[in-house]
Amino acid sequence: MTGTGRKHAFVAGGTSGIGRTIVEQLAASGMRVAFTGRNEARGAAVAASTGARFIAADATDRRACDAAVEAVFALCGGAPDLFVSCAAIVFESPLADTPEEIFSELIEVNLTSSFRYSRACFAAMKARGHGVIVHIVSDAALVGIHHLPAYSVSKAGLLAMSEALAAEAVMHGVRVNAICPGAVHPGVQSTPRGYGHHAEDDSNWAAAPSGRHGKGSDICEAVLWLASDKASHVAGATLRIDGGASAAMRGGARG
Repeated sequence: MTGTGRKHAFVAGGTSGIGRTIVEQLAASGMRVAFTGRNEARGAAVAASTGARFIAADATDRRACDAAVEAVFALCGGAPDLFVSCAAIVFESPLADTPEEIFSELIEVNLTSSFRYSRACFAAMKARGHGVIVHIVSDAALVGIHHLPAYSVSKAGLLAMSEALAAEAVMHGVRVNAICPGAVHPGVQSTPRGYGHHAEDDSNWAAAPSGRHGKGSDICEAVLWLASDKASHVAGATLRIDGGASAAMRGGARG
């Protein structure tokens, strides 16, 4: 990011999991942060502990997304310096057993809402001549996960959108990049009923080849770097943060 003065950040989906950690650490870094989510109790708690501004918005509601953008722009006095797209839900089910309405909901939350927010933020950043957009995607975007087909499809679409926008945006001084986390604690984990929740117990998770579980702070450190002038020549990148898990799978490594 360029310019002087305190920076503004907008985080879509910041009430729990990776998004919450990003809100907390961006606020701790000195940025003015606004964030969205549909759980008002969690949003109020995050706002109270961080000083960030919570804007209640259901990612499946186009009018709510549009209103959130207007509120963010009013708080920032224009476009935010940084937009981070984190809103996501997960549903565990084989493709043949996935209801169409559930598939549509995952596309709406994980992909379409990010399209709406990214389009609005990019247009304003483009007019100003600078800005940074970071999409939090998933390792599921890189290799379709058999028991998470709807989630994999939605995240693959988000990665494709991120790369397409990056090619357009960089010519206008706006850098767009994607982060693909592996398993992160606390993060999104599916439940026996299908829908995901933000797991607080990682005791049944296998550690990555790095020897530990991923943490939200691992992702946020990457966001902070991508948003900084140290990454001024980084655009259209896909950064895997999984402790070597995907490399081990490709290489056939065994523990």
